[in-house]
Amino acid sequence: MPTIKTSKEEILQKSLLLIWEKGYHYTSIGDLAATLGMAKSHFYYYFKDKEDLMKEILSYMLEQFTQMLKRIVENPELDTAGKLQKLASKMARFYDFNGYTNGCLMANTALESVGKDYAFLPIVRKFFSTFIDYLTQIYCEKYPADEAARMAVQALQEFEGALLLTRLFADENYLKQALARIGSR
Repeated sequence: MPTIKTSKEEILQKSLLLIWEKGYHYTSIGDLAATLGMAKSHFYYYFKDKEDLMKEILSYMLEQFTQMLKRIVENPELDTAGKLQKLASKMARFYDFNGYTNGCLMANTALESVGKDYAFLPIVRKFFSTFIDYLTQIYCEKYPADEAARMAVQALQEFEGALLLTRLFADENYLKQALARIGSR
C-alpha cells in the first residue's frame, strides 16, 4: 500500500462518519484503515486503540457543538425565539446526514455502551449536559430558572425521541415537528 499523508483531523472526520454509519461496536480497525486508505499500523501511529479514537471523535464533536451553541446563545441580534429557531435550524441541518438514518452519534454511543466503562462515556455525558445548559440559558430569557431547566431537559428528550422515531420509521416529520415545537417555545 502506498504511503499516504493523512492529518489527524482528516482521520477523525472520516472515522466519525464511518462509526456514525456502522456504530462503534460494528466498526473494526480494519474498516477504519480501509476507509482511510491506510494500513492498520498507520492508524496506530495516531491512536492507541479504537476506544482512544472514539474519545477523540466525541471530544471533537463536543467542541464543535459547544462552539455552535455558544454563538447562538451569545448572539445579541437574536431574541429568545430567534435563538430557539436558529438552534432548531442548525440541528435539522446537522442531523440531515444521510437523511436522518444514522440518528445521534452521542445517543447511539451511549446506548451501545450501556454496562461498559469506556473512557469516552464522560464526554457523552458532557455533550448532553452542555446541550441542557445552553438550552436552559435560552429559556431563562423568558422563564424562571427552574422552569427553564425543566423545559431544557424536556426539549432534549423530545429531540432525541424524535430523532429515534425519524430513524426507526424513516419519516423525517417526527424530527421536523419536534424541532418546530422546540423552536417556538
